[in-house]
Amino acid sequence: MKKILTGLVLAVGILSLGSVRNVRAQEIPTMEFYYGYSCPHCHEEMKWFPELLEMYPDLEIQKFEVWKDPLNRQKWYTRMKNLGMEPRGVPTNIIEDEVVIGFSPDKIVALMEKHYGEPSVEKDIPIDQEGWKKYLDSSWPVMSVVLGLLDGFNPCAMWTLLILIGFLLSMDDKRKRWLIGGIFLASSGIIYFGALLTYLLGFTQISQFVAGPVMTWIFRIVGIIAVGTGIASLWSARKKDIDCEVRDAGSKKKFRDKLADILAREKTIFVLTGVIGLAFSVNAIELLCSFAIPTTFTATLVSLGLPMWQKITAITLYDLMYMLDDIIVLVVALYTLNLKILSPRLIQISHFIGGLLLLILGGFLLYDPGILASWIG
Repeated sequence: MKKILTGLVLAVGILSLGSVRNVRAQEIPTMEFYYGYSCPHCHEEMKWFPELLEMYPDLEIQKFEVWKDPLNRQKWYTRMKNLGMEPRGVPTNIIEDEVVIGFSPDKIVALMEKHYGEPSVEKDIPIDQEGWKKYLDSSWPVMSVVLGLLDGFNPCAMWTLLILIGFLLSMDDKRKRWLIGGIFLASSGIIYFGALLTYLLGFTQISQFVAGPVMTWIFRIVGIIAVGTGIASLWSARKKDIDCEVRDAGSKKKFRDKLADILAREKTIFVLTGVIGLAFSVNAIELLCSFAIPTTFTATLVSLGLPMWQKITAITLYDLMYMLDDIIVLVVALYTLNLKILSPRLIQISHFIGGLLLLILGGFLLYDPGILASWIG
């Protein structure tokens, strides 16, 4: 009899547990979605919502825009504080007091399964935003190549390179000509990549720690710089001879004297050390000469919300294209022993195209970075 009673108690316990689970499974699935008006990852997640709703047809997605709506922003801050967390970024997804920051379909679906059971329809969950397919389908590599090429034709870079080639052509040692020219270009490429990486990391950090509306205004400030520089580039493209406006006559003479002093050193190691130092100072001036292009480029990369590996790939492409025209000019000049390779007309055309692109990118950053993200990303 005792065994029978024990069995009945166990059976009732199992049935009660099953009923609790059944009630739990019948709860209305709910997800809080905190997003920014022009946040590209947020809009990408919203495009994915129809697939999520196919898996969980009863799912209630509560949307709260936090960049423009102060009440929603305060609700977000309070909600995260109650969960013992800081509001670090959007999109923020909250499912049964568990948080997923960023667009992570696999984590969202895993939480849905944990709290609401298996999905009614099995769907393929996008991993890393479709990886190489997104990489090949997006147009940011084209932007990297075009802007890098145009940036490389800035007058300060061309003036510096032509002065260096002029000194190299006066040398008798052919091997030394190639070595010095190659070290100068390699140093310039590494230094410029470092500058681009600094811009990129700076904008990335700002976008992570500065909430919504402030970040939008930062993009708009960059947009103003881009539009102003674009107008100036179009205006200067009217002139046949475009000169480096950052260097005055005294600065140009000082550069020539410094270069002559470096190349006159007896030991090659001292010459190369001096050339590397000169490349650093020259690229600092070139960044001032074409400040708007790399700044707009890196700010645009951040506004697109690309993964970091794609951002690094983008600035690498930009840097290679930036150096490409210098490499071609140096190689042709040292092979032909002639400086007549670079046509002023080519620089004039590059200024015109660069001005137009700056106007377009700057206009989008001013109006709405989210539109730029959907167009390029």
